[in-house]
Amino acid sequence: MFTRDFSHSCALVVIAEGFEETDAIVLLSLLRQAGLCVKSVGLTSGLICSAHGVWVMPDLTLSDLDSLTRTTFVRAVILPQGNQGLGRLETDPRVHRLLRQVVAQHGLIVTSAEGLRVPRAAAIWDSELWEPEGDQRMPVLLREPGQSPETLVLELIRKLKQPQLA
Repeated sequence: MFTRDFSHSCALVVIAEGFEETDAIVLLSLLRQAGLCVKSVGLTSGLICSAHGVWVMPDLTLSDLDSLTRTTFVRAVILPQGNQGLGRLETDPRVHRLLRQVVAQHGLIVTSAEGLRVPRAAAIWDSELWEPEGDQRMPVLLREPGQSPETLVLELIRKLKQPQLA
């Protein structure tokens, strides 16, 4: 087996109108402070309104991802909490393609229990992308109820800094 070169790897925080801004901003900030590449990705271009009326300008849109993924390996996709935002992610086929691509490349989906509906809608577990018998590593890092974004980030940083086999 070959060790994959992660020198050009990145995590993505995917946001849609109605996302929980505390999750998204804290995760982005702490991952960047740790020296990891992380980009916010919006479903649409321009400002996106959070669940509590905070407007955020994402770094990229889903339409921009093709050019990013040609040069950068996506190690994780983070789906912030927020019922409205998750509902939009759940119904977007571009998000489904992204999640399937990341899992196929042995990446990680980071979400809460309520956010599991997005990878379920993308049929992650119903495809040959993830074989539970052959790969005991669950493709989802699940945020436990009551777990702070800071604790989640520490666990995510540990996982992202581990070398992985392709």
